[in-house]
Amino acid sequence: MTTAEACLKLVEELPGSLVESLIVQLRAGAAPTMPSPGYQGRVDEFVRCRSDARGELAPMLEVALAAKRVQQNTELVWTGPSTPVVPVRRTEQVLCDLIRCAEQRLTMTSFGIFQVPRLVEELEQALARGVALRIVLGDREAHSDQEIDRQRHQLGRVVAARATLLQWPPERRPRDEQGHAGLMHVKAAVADSRLVFLTSANLTEAALERNMELGVLIRGGSMPVAIDHLIDALVESGELQSA
Repeated sequence: MTTAEACLKLVEELPGSLVESLIVQLRAGAAPTMPSPGYQGRVDEFVRCRSDARGELAPMLEVALAAKRVQQNTELVWTGPSTPVVPVRRTEQVLCDLIRCAEQRLTMTSFGIFQVPRLVEELEQALARGVALRIVLGDREAHSDQEIDRQRHQLGRVVAARATLLQWPPERRPRDEQGHAGLMHVKAAVADSRLVFLTSANLTEAALERNMELGVLIRGGSMPVAIDHLIDALVESGELQSA
């Protein structure tokens, strides 16, 4: 395996934040220090096997990390009866993994939130890591305030207090001839503008555990960035406002 191939492999195995830390340490000439024994052993082995090219490792890792973040990889996420076509993968597990991947910024949207304690726990841990969390909540206009309050309660005290909660105000929504307003019906999650999950599932117990649900998980490329920018634009234009 060449040094370039080894750098690409290491970047796939370590979280992006740890690769960035390793680059800084290598540039400073310091002995690399990782936060866990598993990562430490992997990095020690990587550096030891390439001691003759140590001065080239930092820039090569930088290029490998940039390539990983640009490259797009897509996979289907199917929750439901088993078939030989698409393997079953629980929507809840995909969402938990995505939340754990977030290092700086996390955006989530759902028409409803109900009885999802494991996700709430992951969101609390993300906030504890310093991740900026925003959640776009959906509601039916006739019961808007009550539904938003119920979802805030489902998110728990910590998430409700520290996350940015957003909604589509009833007065901003288009209406049909009978006066029925549109709904915020988007179901998505975006981590650091580099990983996005688009899904049919709301953040509810039924959607995560019993329903047939289909989604697409996209790593890298322009799509995660575009969706984050879309939410930014909706906030800036006033279409999404504080809940």
